[in-house]
Amino acid sequence: MIQVQPDALVPGQRIFRSSKIGTADLHSHTSLSDGILSVEALIRLAARKGIGCLAITDHDNLDSWIQGHKLAESLGIELIPGIELSSVHQGKDIHILGYFFDTTNLAMNLELEEQTKLRHTRVKAIIKKLNALGMELTYEKVLSFCKGPVIGRPHIAMAMVAEEYVSNFAEAFHKYLAEDALAYVEKKGISPQQAIRMIENAGGIAALAHPMKTNADHILEPLVEAGLKGIEIYCPGQKGSAGRKYRDFALKHNLVGTGGSDFHTEGAAVGLGSLKMPYSVVEALKERREKSHAEWF
Repeated sequence: MIQVQPDALVPGQRIFRSSKIGTADLHSHTSLSDGILSVEALIRLAARKGIGCLAITDHDNLDSWIQGHKLAESLGIELIPGIELSSVHQGKDIHILGYFFDTTNLAMNLELEEQTKLRHTRVKAIIKKLNALGMELTYEKVLSFCKGPVIGRPHIAMAMVAEEYVSNFAEAFHKYLAEDALAYVEKKGISPQQAIRMIENAGGIAALAHPMKTNADHILEPLVEAGLKGIEIYCPGQKGSAGRKYRDFALKHNLVGTGGSDFHTEGAAVGLGSLKMPYSVVEALKERREKSHAEWF
């Protein structure tokens, strides 16, 4: 388990004199997107692990907050409104994390509905390619693995494993679903800049998810210019020189260095809360949000 030291995260020592002692996991997923646990199960797991602050950042939907905030409050957990927005830049997936936004914001909800339609269209196109490769996979079969409003390639992989076309997730993605694989279909959607604006217009704060995995460093400074306020510097697989590179970028551009487990399922190499963030990071995000609101008015 990694316990992150506060002074490695956010510029400005004043921010670290936290009024609240505790830890946070700012990146997790449930079965409403591509995770395995239900919202209730995830929140109860967080309680058992002693996580004081949790952000459920399901892809492109807000249902986790609707389902979970009352339970989290009853268990003494601060549940942050969170989301991981899918965006596209030059055909490449760029994931933007949003925190502390208004979950009832009409523009955001309408855009998320549109993104859901695009996801279903893409899944159908991938299935068509798989059918052409001899796999008798149906849209209905894939849909049966989707427990929420967001459907995607992981659900196709689940169906492929269930139908024994592949032996595991890794094979499904490597041979068929990953970029440049046999059945890959390019994603269509909003730009990263649009994702940042959507979060800001809903009163929230935007951070870049897993920058090493995203591997699009050329877009980092344009995203800061577009209003990015944070970047994940602690996340699974991002260690050593890579972690230091993004930490230095955060310091240079006065971004909040965020992080989390990117939790999807129990039994994975990185469990919920295994990357423990100090509560001062949450306070830093709140401070940036308040500063942005003051600048607007």
